[in-house]
Amino acid sequence: MAKIKNVSPLGDLIIPSLGDLVIKFGETAEVPNDAAVSLLAQPDNWVAADKAAASIATPAEPTPAEQN
Repeated sequence: MAKIKNVSPLGDLIIPSLGDLVIKFGETAEVPNDAAVSLLAQPDNWVAADKAAASIATPAEPTPAEQN
């Protein structure tokens, strides 16, 4: 589980894939890691709120084989 924070300029957000979970603007929520990965890919709306989420949000450096 990872904690994410709603920083969306749109205000409160609903996450349909998590049972229509409503996260108010400025609020943090604990979500499964796989959900955090896709939500944190939207940096205008979500930021990491703990170390687990921060490690998910920071992609690993590509290996030389992945760069080609």
